[in-house]
Amino acid sequence: MADSENSRTTRGKENPERGTSENLPHLIDRRNLLPVAARLLSTLVVEPGDHWKSSSPTPVRDMWPRWYACHQQRVRATRLREKLEKQLLEEAGGLPIATLRNVGKNGAVEVHSFADINRMAAQLDAEHLSQARAELRRHRRRWKEADRRLGFSAAVAQEQELAERAGISGRVMWITRPSSLIEDTAKLHCLIVMHDPSLTLEDTPWPELRTMLKDLIRVAEKRRPKSCNGPAYPVNAAGVRGILNLAKHYQDAASKLGEGSSKPNQAPQRLLALHAMELYLNAFLLAKGVDPSAIRGLQHDLGERARLASDAGLVLRKRTVAHLATLSTSNEYHVIRYAPELTSTLSQVNRVMATVDELSRKVPKALRVSS
Repeated sequence: MADSENSRTTRGKENPERGTSENLPHLIDRRNLLPVAARLLSTLVVEPGDHWKSSSPTPVRDMWPRWYACHQQRVRATRLREKLEKQLLEEAGGLPIATLRNVGKNGAVEVHSFADINRMAAQLDAEHLSQARAELRRHRRRWKEADRRLGFSAAVAQEQELAERAGISGRVMWITRPSSLIEDTAKLHCLIVMHDPSLTLEDTPWPELRTMLKDLIRVAEKRRPKSCNGPAYPVNAAGVRGILNLAKHYQDAASKLGEGSSKPNQAPQRLLALHAMELYLNAFLLAKGVDPSAIRGLQHDLGERARLASDAGLVLRKRTVAHLATLSTSNEYHVIRYAPELTSTLSQVNRVMATVDELSRKVPKALRVSS
């Protein structure tokens, strides 16, 4: 790894809870370049300012969150497809192929279709020809039965659809004229993610583009307005109680939206529920003495909030902790805000409401504060 692909940052006060500066890690290299860029962009593209002046009908700052949400969904779909493919091969006993004996230079040839068998019919006697067709038919039937049980074909189709959406969205963003440094950074981030996601390409210009992305991240962070002095939330007992009450109001509003309709619009309900989760966990962390600036640095990462809360003594069900982590890894907050067409791929809304309900019961109880 070349030295030029390592960047050290010094801006920001060191955060003892996380071991990094408030905004960027001390070291940016291939292991964390793309996640760091995505985390910074997720915040900067929604910050208002005079620098947002675009002549395009849809500016890059609006395109990037939609593209990134779609990309994250595609990544999840790929992982699911790979998992199901492995299970399918195990259940079906291998690929749906047949082996022709005493054919070819090596004495055996694998065929994938009846057309392949027909092309080699002249080299087989009637008995071997019949056996080959029966073998292929049997393997195909076993493959299709396992496929129906696991939903592998549906997972492949979903992965392909999301990959096509992400590709189109990314290509449109590339040809859109940027109007700010942040939009330039967003376009470069998209280019690298789509063409060098593992950051392993060594031919020019990929190492240089990675270095440019790190330089843009550093410059964008330096230009970012400094946060206001003082805590983001009041940290006395009355303040924590107020945050809990606010979380309860968001939870009640989310529940209200889910009533009275067999097919409610779930996007507003989800967004309210996610904000309620964030407030419940913020209240707990503040009450336990976590620095407000550290909580601000978490942005909308519910999984990391849950991990810190668990370390501080909040006991949640394993299923709930796993769901909070999934909400972060699947980028559900950004999907709901910027890519509502992808909400069908998110976790069930009943699961979301169940997680809010558990937090509403266990956080006040753990803090011994009446909500």
